[in-house]
Amino acid sequence: MAKVEKPRVEYPLATQTGVLGAAVLALWGVLGYFGSEGSYQEQNRDPFQIAAQSARLEGFREAVAEDAILGYLTDAAPGSEVSDSMFMAAQYTLAPRLVVKETNDKKTNYQQVLGNFTRPADFAEIGRQHGLSLQRDFGNGVVLYRSDAR
Repeated sequence: MAKVEKPRVEYPLATQTGVLGAAVLALWGVLGYFGSEGSYQEQNRDPFQIAAQSARLEGFREAVAEDAILGYLTDAAPGSEVSDSMFMAAQYTLAPRLVVKETNDKKTNYQQVLGNFTRPADFAEIGRQHGLSLQRDFGNGVVLYRSDAR
């Protein structure tokens, strides 16, 4: 059986130059991106301290069952970047526990509630205003409440 040779395709010099130029520019862009990203990350570490939430919520995490469904209470302004980042960090850190933010701010429908505060306060009084009893203060603005309704 005779071997059939495929014809060799020759591309014009302009096409070869264009493809080579595109490859060089892509490589240059990748190197520039990684160089600037490293500098950016050094200057802007973690503005909302998301990484610190793991240590801050560790005691709470150990005290609450993994299958718990928890209410959520905070003193951060609703809808603010601080409030949203604190809530999402708590959800991530406490998983597989389910943390639910309620819209009804004067009572809770959950047996246990995470209090996640930005500053020191009378946490027992804050809980009473929401129909909750302070079960345990873990320090650093993290408290566990129990619902008085049940």
